[in-house]
Amino acid sequence: MAINLISSIIVFMVSMGINFFLTPYILKSLGNEAFGFVGLSNAIVSYAAVITVAINSVSGRFVAYEWHKGNLERANSYYSSVLAVNFIFALFVVVASGIFILNLDVILNVPSHLKTDVTLTFVFYFINFCVGLFNGVITVCAFVRNKLYLLSIRNAISSTILATLIVLLFYLFSAMITYIAISALISSIFVLLSTIYMSKRITPELKFDLKIFDFNKIKELLNSGVWNSFNALNRILLTGMDLFICNIFINAWMTGILATAKAAPIILESFVAQLSSIFSPKFVEFYSKGNILALINEAKFSMRTVAFIMSAPAAFFVVFGRDFYSLWLPFKSADEITLIYNLSMITLAPIVFISYLFSLFGIDSATNKLRRPAIANTILGVSTILAQICIVKFSDYGIYGIAIVGAGFYCIRILFFDLINAALNLDVKLTTFYGVYLRNLALFVFVCMIYYAISRLVSIQSWIDLAFALVALLAFGYIINLFLIFNKFEQRILMNKILAKFKRNL
Repeated sequence: MAINLISSIIVFMVSMGINFFLTPYILKSLGNEAFGFVGLSNAIVSYAAVITVAINSVSGRFVAYEWHKGNLERANSYYSSVLAVNFIFALFVVVASGIFILNLDVILNVPSHLKTDVTLTFVFYFINFCVGLFNGVITVCAFVRNKLYLLSIRNAISSTILATLIVLLFYLFSAMITYIAISALISSIFVLLSTIYMSKRITPELKFDLKIFDFNKIKELLNSGVWNSFNALNRILLTGMDLFICNIFINAWMTGILATAKAAPIILESFVAQLSSIFSPKFVEFYSKGNILALINEAKFSMRTVAFIMSAPAAFFVVFGRDFYSLWLPFKSADEITLIYNLSMITLAPIVFISYLFSLFGIDSATNKLRRPAIANTILGVSTILAQICIVKFSDYGIYGIAIVGAGFYCIRILFFDLINAALNLDVKLTTFYGVYLRNLALFVFVCMIYYAISRLVSIQSWIDLAFALVALLAFGYIINLFLIFNKFEQRILMNKILAKFKRNL
């Protein structure tokens, strides 16, 4: 697991570095209105995933489960059946996206000077989505072998390709949103080809064979995964519809501001999701062997590990976020920086809340108990959208209202459902995970308070000042986290692993 963890951190740093330099470059080149359509187009294309998630989200679990049971024939049947169905999904997405693009003016508020650019952007993003359909089940090769670090290496290279192509196209031609979509498509093709190569090398036993297609296997996956479709719908309603509502009910310029404010928090959320996923193979393995106690201990350890890694940087962003945005977006006015920072903090709140339990979502798939969270989350998601529309239509809160309502409903779900649901899936006490979670949350608040007190004593005037503060405070924060999150036995294990790494390098 250590190599998977380290590789996840490295790929996050690579992606963060790329986004750090790329986002202001794109935003300055395109402007607020056009930049808003970058996030909006990604969000709308992800709506198509609601249908495909029903099978793809659980395919890895079923293949891995049969693999660990030693049932290679059944594993291959699931594998082949899912790949075959994804060809059908791709055809469906092509037809549906064609209808959407032909009626783009009716659905969205697109400025006339951006119509061609936005249309082409959606075309390439939908093609990109179809390519990505096949990555999910093929990626199971790394999952069953517990070699997720290979995916991290692949993703780091993919991110580098994406960034290089964007810069190159923006440098050679006049700035267009379409170039981002084209770059994303090319990087996705690389991901697909590299994943196929990876699968042949580490799991040659997994092979696509149309002759072993089994419709009953697809029905089984649908019965389980249909609830993940509802969960995917819920995630869209809670985190992706805000840009759509902002575009329709406010304007394209403000949509760009909201997209900018969400950029940094989304990077953090994607890192937490990637980091949390490294524990899922162990969850499936323990559950398939009936070792529930080991699964619970692994789940709690995963919560503490994520808290240890992300609490300090998240706290730094909360305290020094305004300074960061002022340096990062120097072409923005002071009022715009304030608006972006405020919206960013509102968006960050539920991401911090969910970070400390994100790994627990792996228990849903491991136990194949997906119905309850799907129903609850869909109800909450629909309620969020209705509340956001009402607050925009019948109040003057505007973009703040959209952000606050979304964050508030998201936090309610996390605190009063997700933690309880993980315990229900394992048939243990409902409060099983609350102790670890609340302790991690309290520690985050404690670190924020310390950072805030220190911030009153320093002045950030340049990137050098911010970098110095970042290094010093992260080091201080990680020392605090090490002693307050982990017990003495776990501290000793961590220190021994670090010392062993140093000895091997000497």
